[in-house]
Formats: sequence, structure tokens, C-alpha cells
Amino acid sequence: MPNVAVRTGHLPKPAGTAPPRAAPPAHGARRSGLVRQAALLSLLALFVRAPSFARPFWSPDEGYLGTEAALLRAGGTMYGDVVDRKPPLVPWLYEASFALAGPHGLWLVRVLAVAALALTGILTARLAERWWGRWAALPAGVLTVAGTAALPAPDAMAATFEVFMLPATVAAMYFGARRRYLSAGLAVAVAALTKQVGLAPLLPLAVQILAGHRRARGVAVLLAGAATPLAVCALALGVRPFTFWVFLSSGSYASSPPGLAETAARAGNALLCLLTAFALALLLVPRLPWRNPVRRRCLKAPAARDRGAAVPPRDEARRDAARALAGWLPASMAAVAVGWHFYGHYFLQLTPPLSLGSLWLVDTVRRADAADRRTSRAGGAARTASVLAVGAVVAAGVWTAAAFHSAPPGLPKMLRVATAVAERTTPEQRVFQWGMHPEIYWLSGRLPSSRYLTAGLLTNFSGGGDPARVGHRYAVPGAWDRFRAELAESPPCLVVDDSAGTPYRLASYPELRDLLARDYRQVAVVDGARLYQRHAC
Repeated sequence: MPNVAVRTGHLPKPAGTAPPRAAPPAHGARRSGLVRQAALLSLLALFVRAPSFARPFWSPDEGYLGTEAALLRAGGTMYGDVVDRKPPLVPWLYEASFALAGPHGLWLVRVLAVAALALTGILTARLAERWWGRWAALPAGVLTVAGTAALPAPDAMAATFEVFMLPATVAAMYFGARRRYLSAGLAVAVAALTKQVGLAPLLPLAVQILAGHRRARGVAVLLAGAATPLAVCALALGVRPFTFWVFLSSGSYASSPPGLAETAARAGNALLCLLTAFALALLLVPRLPWRNPVRRRCLKAPAARDRGAAVPPRDEARRDAARALAGWLPASMAAVAVGWHFYGHYFLQLTPPLSLGSLWLVDTVRRADAADRRTSRAGGAARTASVLAVGAVVAAGVWTAAAFHSAPPGLPKMLRVATAVAERTTPEQRVFQWGMHPEIYWLSGRLPSSRYLTAGLLTNFSGGGDPARVGHRYAVPGAWDRFRAELAESPPCLVVDDSAGTPYRLASYPELRDLLARDYRQVAVVDGARLYQRHAC
């Protein structure tokens, strides 16, 4: 009888031969690669934000949020006893952090800011991989994280609205790229509940939906995902106060930009600082196929599909990328320009689309070169992207080192004023500061006597704003009626007047001037700030 093993092509194995080792599953290697990528981006986020732990505060926004959190922990209600022109998520985040770590330090908030930046880089990397391939993932994440350090230290290091808005903004675009429009809408809602301009991704997402199939259904799902959390939040906090403070209270502020020269200087300075992170990418702009018809035709040709890749065909993904960036970057720039104030931290919103735009440049130039040479240049694209990322990391290291030697404007003065406030009051006594530094409350450990934590809400003053639009008539509507009631019901034990040399000098406001003359006496002057003690205290 013939040997069945030989006839069927299966030779018997020699005795003692070990079975061949099974190859590790591809998804396991993929998962470990993603873990390494996330770890690298997290370490980079910690590196670039390390200086944030070196100062008690970086901006008045941190002081405002810290004071809001203290009022909320004392039983105050959002948009009742605690008011701001911003949505509620970040004040709630500060409140939760203070409940866990204590009210006298921002270390936990700053740890969460590091985590938010790392998550932003990770999501940007995943989006770049989906659009252009694995070679683009890590460079995109590195450019995003390192690019945030390019702004001046007080803007880059403060744990405020923009840094916590970024992950949700990128998540919205990532889910949109995967056609998961409900998740994209929910991410837009989270971004908008962090800061109103988090609604910016709605434009590129809507463009993407309208360019595809099931347009009406996709738009409906997206809008439902974005509107539902906003509606729930409004119902929980009160529809009228929520709508007023989040969407209707900033009319005077938005219509009072600084002068043209200052606006241009402020915007140009912040944009120039940010673009230094992407300086190497700018060198690729002249190599785009501006006038070469052969290269342009090749860029329009369908690209080869990636075998076995869990992404759409590469040509379709590239079209998605171009369409998304064409809407995302202008929408983000419009969000930065709202009100024409151009504070440096506004520009953090541009870092993800600028990073992905740099990778689009690399991919476009690589394909154009491949068209000329009739050869693949994927390896060249990876090397170019790596060079961009390394350049950004080196620059981020320089900016980070410089940030350790930077300090927020007015930090020494505010520390001295806060110390004087703490020495002249007890923890149970309320304080009122007439100025633009709400960190005095948080640093001194004293609660404010008014829901209006800065003179800005009562006068429309803002740093660099139009001084001609400062005064009673430009205040938040209804603010002075409520403020007068607060002064009559519970006058503060200590008043800090930090308005010398400003357009909102206290002497110009009879309500405060007459109150101080009648019931208070001056007890100290600290770096120009006058402290008034109430006789009854």
C-alpha cells in the first residue's frame, strides 16, 4: 500500500522535532506600537508643560477659575452665585480637583492639563494615520504637543479653557473621519461646554457630510449629538442663566477690540511665535506643484490601496484630509479672531490643524516627487516628517527652558497684595477687589463678597480693549443692579482698589466711592493697590 503521507505531500516529522512557533498576532504588535506611541507623547507633554508646576499661577484666568471653584465648594451655584462668560466644564473641573487635592494648590489641575495635551497629541496621531498612513502618526502627535510650547509662557502654561478644549476638538474630527457622526457631535458638545469656540469643528464636519451619502441623516445625527448635552446642561443650570452667560453676555466685550495697530501687533506676535514650531514645514511650500501640470495631474490620480490596512483606500483618505483641513483650519482661525482681542492662549486651538497641515505638505510633496521619478517615496515622506518632528522637539526644549525663567506679569505684586489681604481679614470675612486680578481671592484664601470677580464684568474693561467703551453703560446687562444689592446686603470687610492708572478708576464710580468714604478707612497701600477696612469689621 503506498505511503499516504508521501502521496498527499505531508512528510512525517522526525521524532523529537518541536512544532513551529506560531507568529504573534498582528493586532498584538499593533497594540504595543500604539502603547509606545501614547507613552512617548505623554512624556513629551509632561516635558513641555513641566514649567507650569513652577509658579503659583500663570494667568488671571487661573485665578478666576480657582475662585469660582472655591465659591462652588462653599455652596454657590453656577450662573447664580458664580458667574462667568464661559461654559461650566472647566470651573467644575477645578472644583473637583480642589475637592481631591485641596484648595491651595493647582498641581492636580496642571496634571490634568498634561493629560489633556497628551490625549490631544494621541488623537491627532490617530487622525494622521488614518489619512496618510503610519508614517505620519507620531510626527503629527509630536508637532501638536511641541507646538503648544511655542507661545509665550503665561499663555502656554496656564491650565485654562483652551488646553482642556483641545482633546474634544480633535476627537470630533477623528470620529468624523470614521463616519461616526453621533460621537463627533458629542465631542463637539464637550468642546463647546469647555469654551464656546469649541463649536468650530461643526463646519468641516458638515462639509464632509454634505460631500458624501446620506446627507440629511448625517447632519441630523451630528446636530443631535452636539445639541443634546448642551440642552441637558441648560436644563440642569437653568435655561435663562445658562443661555445668557454662555451665549448672550459678551456683546460689549466682543464689540470692543483694541486699536488696529495693537490688534495687528498682538495677532502677529502670537502667530509668529506659533509658526516657529512649524518653520521647517514652511520650507516645503515652494516644492508644492504650483505650476507643473504633470505633477498636478498625478496628484489627482487615484493612489494605490494599502493591502491589509484597516483604513479607507488611501486616495479616499487623502481627499477626506484635504476637505477636512480646508474647513478646520479656517474655522479655527475664525474662532481665534472672535472679538479681535487675539490673546496668546487663543492660538492653542490652531496647533492640531497646523500640525496636520504640515503632514499634508509632506505627503503632497512626496507624491509630486514620486510623479517625477515614477517611484514610491513613502520612506522619504517618513524621514521628512521625522525631521519636522525632531525640529519641533528641539525648539520646544528651548522654549521650555526659557519658560522656567519666565513669570506671569504682576506675580510678585499679587503675592504681596494677597498676603496683606490674608493678614487683615479672617477666613470667614468676605473681600472685594476692584481690579482685574481675581487670583487675589484664591491666593489669600478669602471668598469674594460679590459674584463679579473682576471689574471687567462691571465696566467692560479688558486688557488692550477699547478704552472708549469702558463704563457703566458697557457692563454686562443687569450687573450693576445686582451689584448694588450685594453691597447693601453684605458689604465686604476689606476692599482692594487696584484701579490706579486704569480707565475704570474707582473714583469714577459713585457707588463704590461713596461707600468707601462712609464706611471704610484706608489701612495699607501695596504696590499701588489701596486696601480699605470696614469700620464694623
